[in-house]
Amino acid sequence: MKERARRKAQRPGEILEAAFEAFAERGFAATRMEDVAARAGVTKGAIYFYFETKERLFEEMVGHYSQGVLADAGAMLAATRGTCAERLTAFVKYMFGRCAQDRHSREMIRFMVSDGKCFPQLVWRHYREFFAPAMAMVSDLLAEGIARGEFRPEIARHGAEIIVAPSVFLSLMRLIFDDSMEIDEDAYLATQVDFLLGGLLTPAGRKNLGEGKACGDGRASI
Repeated sequence: MKERARRKAQRPGEILEAAFEAFAERGFAATRMEDVAARAGVTKGAIYFYFETKERLFEEMVGHYSQGVLADAGAMLAATRGTCAERLTAFVKYMFGRCAQDRHSREMIRFMVSDGKCFPQLVWRHYREFFAPAMAMVSDLLAEGIARGEFRPEIARHGAEIIVAPSVFLSLMRLIFDDSMEIDEDAYLATQVDFLLGGLLTPAGRKNLGEGKACGDGRASI
């Protein structure tokens, strides 16, 4: 009985994973509930038990993966120690890994672009529940850096979107060109961080970052 209950509890997640693969391969319009059921190893009726329509399944699938990225980002920031510059660097590296290198996150962008017109409510939900909170994390960190004298206020005040943009750009390039686009992603990320901190840091912030790196304590650095 315990095993049966455990499997039942896992089933919605398994269906969402199968839905992701089906929608990523065929797109929303061409995907049938039968396709998802076959991938999940369940009956079509089992899918309707948890998700009453294909539209609902699609919306819940997008929310499932997007909220995971946001929760992980919040946990990462909460666990990261050091200066605001070091924590911001850690956030940029995290978002780069999740947005530019993670297939699930790249496909979320594709879903928003290709199926957003059919689901305007999904686009706004994604904005409210994922994009806006993610930008708020960056804005709060920038505000803290300004208050501590690490960041230049005239640069940092409107910088959240600019900070995230390079990762989104690389995600789009990967979606369009896949592996045919040759790019040194480590060098790309290092250049992004170098440009970012070069514009943000005050003399005091630059001094604090240098002292942190000199301590060799394993905190985030350029």
